[in-house]
Amino acid sequence: MRFKNHHLLVFCAGAIIFTILIISHGIYSFDSSVILIDEKWQKIIQRRQREVNESVGCHDFLDKLKTKIPVSVLLIDLTILELIGKSKCDQLKLYETPIEVATSIRKDLNFIPRDLFQPFFFEVNQQKDYLELDTKPRRIIPKSFETVKFGNLAVPLKPFRFRKFWEKSRLIECSNSTVHRKETDKKRKINLELAVFELSRLQNLMIQYDMFPFISEGTLLGWYRECSIIPHTQDIDISVFASEFNPKFVDDMRSGRSIFRLSRRLGKLDALEMTVAPRQGYHVNTDIFLMYQETNETTEIDFNWISGLKGDGERLRYHFPLFEPICSADLLGHLVWTTCDPEKAIIHEYGERWFEDIPTKNYSWFESVYNVQRNVEWFSNWELSKIKFEDGYPTK
Repeated sequence: MRFKNHHLLVFCAGAIIFTILIISHGIYSFDSSVILIDEKWQKIIQRRQREVNESVGCHDFLDKLKTKIPVSVLLIDLTILELIGKSKCDQLKLYETPIEVATSIRKDLNFIPRDLFQPFFFEVNQQKDYLELDTKPRRIIPKSFETVKFGNLAVPLKPFRFRKFWEKSRLIECSNSTVHRKETDKKRKINLELAVFELSRLQNLMIQYDMFPFISEGTLLGWYRECSIIPHTQDIDISVFASEFNPKFVDDMRSGRSIFRLSRRLGKLDALEMTVAPRQGYHVNTDIFLMYQETNETTEIDFNWISGLKGDGERLRYHFPLFEPICSADLLGHLVWTTCDPEKAIIHEYGERWFEDIPTKNYSWFESVYNVQRNVEWFSNWELSKIKFEDGYPTK
């Protein structure tokens, strides 16, 4: 009997050890850089991919249109671009309303027939990465888009993407306020021009995944307050609407196929923050926040929010008035997108005295702002290991 009991104990002990090893292997072999996608987000992502998957159709209409234009122009008419992008060719009509086009040669405006076209002039400045259109209101759009030619008519190759450029193109200005700060706080922690150049590179990369980032947090404050980047800041802050998230953007960074790499990931897809950095060139960290939208159950007012995650497992939320509509701005010769009402968003986060500088050493990202919601959720160390990833991210 003792012999049998001994064997039973040995068997049970072995089973327990085996189970512990299996669990441990599951914990330590788990790649926390992987962003898991559940059924809900799979549907959102698939819907987004169907939305962006447009190409230039209705060639018969465009072939007819090209015979009517004697000089080189760019097609910018949103209605026409939507119809040809969605191949709704039967809805395309000539002469019903003037078709909007643009040219970079001002004298060519005189040769464009006004019974069929509404022409605009756009300026190409080699020192800037955008085209500036002489419209009311003034608009700027990125230079980096491909076109397909139909005679003198250039049609954006990605109609959906170009429409997004145009929807966000209204140009707004920074306030260029005078900021009083100590000499020690004027010393730059990052190279201003190179940091903005890397921001522009990242923005162009994200556009290839049909993600349209906009400046937020400290970068929004710096641009609006002083038309630049806060001198003592150490990174860049941008957001992108969660509905635009493309998992391939992260997958390509993880696999080394991207010019940027993932250096940090915090949270799950329903409350996600990432930090990325260029693989080559000037090293600057950029925090990317997925921005979500909800409705306040009490006031029935829509609002946006982004997530934060502390090292002790506390998840936070930062609430904002709606960021949309999105406008365009110039940041040291580079196009950036931002909320069309930056002062409203900034006051909501930093208070009425937003124009006063707070040195980075005195700033707390979870105590120095007015829009933070604490104790949203708590994660154990084991849970943190599943939703937190760091690879070369600097510890402070």
